Amino acid sequence: MACITVKEQVMQSRATKFTVWIAGIILTPVIIYWLFADMLIKSVLEAQLTQAHGAEVNIGGFEHSLFPVEVEVTEIGFTDPAQPQNNQLVVGRLAGDVELMPLLSDQLIMNQVDILDVAFNQPRPAPGKVLRQPEGQSFDELLTEAKEALPTVDELLERSPLKTTAAVEEASTTYNTYAAELKTDYQALPDKSRLEYYKAEIQKLRDTDFKNPAEVVKAKAAFDELKQQIRTDKEKITTFRAKASEARTAMSGALKTLKSAPQQDYELLKGVYAGDQAALSQLTEAVFGDKAAQYNRYLFSAFDLLVPLLKGGEAPQADEQYGTPLQVLVRQANLSVNWQDTLLTGDWKNITNQHSVFGNPTTFILNAAAQGAQKFATQGQFFMDSDGLDASQTWQIAGLLLDSVSLSDNPRLDASIKQALLAASGSLKITDNMLDGSGTVDLTKLTMAATGSDSLTNAIASLLDSLQQLDMTMNIGGSLSAPNFGFSSDLDRQLANAALSSLSTSQQDKLNELNNKLQDMVGSQDDNLASELGNISTWMSATQGDEAALQELLQATFKNAVEQHKDKLLNKLFDKLDGR
Repeated sequence: MACITVKEQVMQSRATKFTVWIAGIILTPVIIYWLFADMLIKSVLEAQLTQAHGAEVNIGGFEHSLFPVEVEVTEIGFTDPAQPQNNQLVVGRLAGDVELMPLLSDQLIMNQVDILDVAFNQPRPAPGKVLRQPEGQSFDELLTEAKEALPTVDELLERSPLKTTAAVEEASTTYNTYAAELKTDYQALPDKSRLEYYKAEIQKLRDTDFKNPAEVVKAKAAFDELKQQIRTDKEKITTFRAKASEARTAMSGALKTLKSAPQQDYELLKGVYAGDQAALSQLTEAVFGDKAAQYNRYLFSAFDLLVPLLKGGEAPQADEQYGTPLQVLVRQANLSVNWQDTLLTGDWKNITNQHSVFGNPTTFILNAAAQGAQKFATQGQFFMDSDGLDASQTWQIAGLLLDSVSLSDNPRLDASIKQALLAASGSLKITDNMLDGSGTVDLTKLTMAATGSDSLTNAIASLLDSLQQLDMTMNIGGSLSAPNFGFSSDLDRQLANAALSSLSTSQQDKLNELNNKLQDMVGSQDDNLASELGNISTWMSATQGDEAALQELLQATFKNAVEQHKDKLLNKLFDKLDGR
């Protein structure tokens, strides 16, 4: 019995150890999962978001639960590639539920997501890492793009595709096409003596006292032959007038182009000698563009941030693709954004990276509670497929107060908005990732502060200081990854004119030489066209009367002479019947 007891004890001991080992094997990964899962998921998520965004993305905290399946992410910061010391976008809290069964089919479906405390342009504790540099031209580059080695005027004219050259060639071709032929055709037209001859012959035939029917028949044949000659001459005049009218239209257009081409070429080429003053034709873009683009870029951060994240960054190489990509669908998301001391709320629906699978476009709407004259509203939708992104969006902002906004800290020009009310509206369409949009940005109750460092920038600063309002036109182009904002206003023209007035003597001399040589290229072509147009006008007036006279002769008839002879024959017949 003792032996059996010992054996049982040994077996029980081994079973206990085996159970402990099994429990350890099972519980260890569970414990490790609960201790480190959130940390690992947070690290992987940061890396993937950074790669997709193109700049460092930081996550403050990540928590999840399995029963029910829920996730919560806090303090998500997206580094601004253009200003790494700031976050382009900060999400205070992102939380939502996850459907468990679709995960088995590589689908992440969330019914309700809250995206709260979103903010733009927030400072970072340290500059973020940038993977892809943003494209664009700085104000300093725009203002100081003067040419160090200026070409001579002849070199400039030789290497430039000039409108003047094309206009001279067109004028010469037009003149040669019509001038000689029109003159020859005009000389071949019937003259006044020919018209008088027709009139006299017709009148003579109509006044003839015919003795017998044979004379009438002969006269009628002569009359018909005469009218055929008149008809032929009239057709010559009609054809000539049609050709002359065509020539007048062509020559008038060529002359108009010829007169305007030198000035257009001058406007195009004068910037070469105006040096950095040429950049002032883009002053609105240079001074206000960056800040205005920043405000408007926030409006479609949905496209700028969310879409790349859903796409998962750069496409991997073929040999790096493993398995089926995860299909994401967020059926509904609530959004709150803190912007310019205003709370914006909105709703998103059907957020997905597989629109072709789930079928519906992602839609969004964002509004601010009305506060007096303030207004903020934007809405739109987008759909991603293998060709890229197709989307549309509209926005409207009114009553936004700008206070102490720095525009330019260039060493040559320092400019800022002390105070202004901003209003903006516009629309954007995206087709296969290419942007096409337009809008307006209006500043009212505008007070600016600007200082320059030389005569040129002092002139700019003086004009900026005098502004009380500014209406800008905005154009949006480029691609989703590299949007291009263009801004223009009447300020461009004012500054360009002011800049040209400050040119040096040598610069002005070259501009004068350029203008003179462009005018000389026209040569005698404009005089030739003008003279020929004068001839055509004279010919058209003269032939108008001749054409009318011939038409009147064609309407003449031989009926009266025939009727008179018919009456005589009838009278003779009646006399014979009466026995007279």
